[in-house]
Amino acid sequence: DIVVVVDITRISRSSKDLLGLVDEIKEKGASIKSLKDTWLDTTNSNPYSTFLLTVMSGLSQLERELISSRTKEGLESARKRGKVGGRPKVDNVNIQRALILYEDKKLSINDICTMCGISKNTLYNYVRKEKSLDEFDKQ
Repeated sequence: DIVVVVDITRISRSSKDLLGLVDEIKEKGASIKSLKDTWLDTTNSNPYSTFLLTVMSGLSQLERELISSRTKEGLESARKRGKVGGRPKVDNVNIQRALILYEDKKLSINDICTMCGISKNTLYNYVRKEKSLDEFDKQ
C-alpha cells in the first residue's frame, strides 16, 4: 500500500509528528509518496529519501513558526497603532430596533437589515437567541 500526499506540509504540523507518522506507516508495511515533493518516495529503502524527509520537515516547521511569529508581530504592531482586529461590534440599540421591526412583520427582512445596518445572518441569529430565551423562560 502507498499513502499518496500532495505535500509533506499537509501531513503534519511538526517535524516530530511527521516523522512519527512516517514510522507508523512504515511499520504497517506501507510507503509514502508525495505528488509535489518528488524526492519523497519511501517505496524503496533509499536512505536519501529518509534524510531529505527529516531535513525538509524541519524546514517546513521552521517556515510555519516564522509565519506565526510574523503574524503575531504584525498584530501587536497594529494594536499599538490603535487598530482593533476581529469582527465589528453590533450596536445593541440597532439589534433591539431590528427585533421590534421583525416582530411587527410590516417590513421585509432586507428593509429591516438596511434600516438597522446589520446583516441577515446577524438578525436571524438574534431572532433565534430571543426564541430560545423565551422558551427557557416558559420552563
